[in-house]
Amino acid sequence: MKHPGFMFLAIFLPTALSSPVPLHADGAGSGFAVVELFTSEGCSSCPPADEALSRLVRSAQEKKLPVYVLEWHVDYWDYLGWKDPWGSRFATDRQYSYASSLPSSVYTPQVIINGQAVASYAGDQQELEALTRSFAALPGKSAISLTQVRRDSPVSVSARMEVMNAPSGSDVLLVEVEQGLSATPNAGENAGRTLVHSSVVRAVKVVPAVGGDVALQFPPAAAGATRGLIALLEDARTMRILAAAQAGLPETGGSELSGRVVDTEGRAIAGVQIQACSATLCIPSRTDEQGFFTLRGMPAGSYELDFSLPRSASARAMLLDHPKGIVVSKVVWLP
Repeated sequence: MKHPGFMFLAIFLPTALSSPVPLHADGAGSGFAVVELFTSEGCSSCPPADEALSRLVRSAQEKKLPVYVLEWHVDYWDYLGWKDPWGSRFATDRQYSYASSLPSSVYTPQVIINGQAVASYAGDQQELEALTRSFAALPGKSAISLTQVRRDSPVSVSARMEVMNAPSGSDVLLVEVEQGLSATPNAGENAGRTLVHSSVVRAVKVVPAVGGDVALQFPPAAAGATRGLIALLEDARTMRILAAAQAGLPETGGSELSGRVVDTEGRAIAGVQIQACSATLCIPSRTDEQGFFTLRGMPAGSYELDFSLPRSASARAMLLDHPKGIVVSKVVWLP
């Protein structure tokens, strides 16, 4: 659906993307793909794109590709009779800004990759996968990370953010997303149709591209939704995405899993990044100077523990507090 009253501009894809470069199985390189879908529950042509995005999320998770998905719900179709409950003026303004920085128009559904390329059709999963593989295979100069993610309250989160090689004139978008949202409009073009979404943006905050503690407030979660935190390092002038990071939001009142990482001689290894991932969220941590770590706010379930060593070393993890209901199904050591 074309947004009424906005001039149409030609859409192009960079020629370098015509032959996608596959991502190596070992995950070499520092590429990534940020997939931004501009959509609306009041748009009759949007549900196929929502479904394609959901399939893309599942595919990226299965292949462990560095793909970060944001579903922006615009508000300019609300006048058709159904007010999108996830719609925001920020999403609309962001899409208009892209129309100024890219050769594109404002319409839904629209997918933009890394702030640089516009997909020819947002509902084509094969095209989306080809684009994400292409960008994920490209090396990056900048980097961003989120650690020590803490739920300060049911509607707020704080984290430690590190930014590397951020060029001047760049910002960070700190975004809270929810998965598992759905609705059945009773009016408008999708009346009576059940709509399912992936990684819907519920809150966003622009912060300086410097390291330090960051905080974000967001609305109460919808029933059954899973929340996540995404950080995007962005060139404020061109809107190109330079780096991205994601972390799960631990639930308040969840269990804590603690342990220690040591080498083969029993000596503590500090600075080991740890991530506990279930089917729905990832919880990060890091070992302190004595090698101890704590994974907080873990709902009952099965988790894979990934340990990223700061140097080449032989190490082992000792679980000191293993609460009931937490199952460690796999341990992965990453160099």
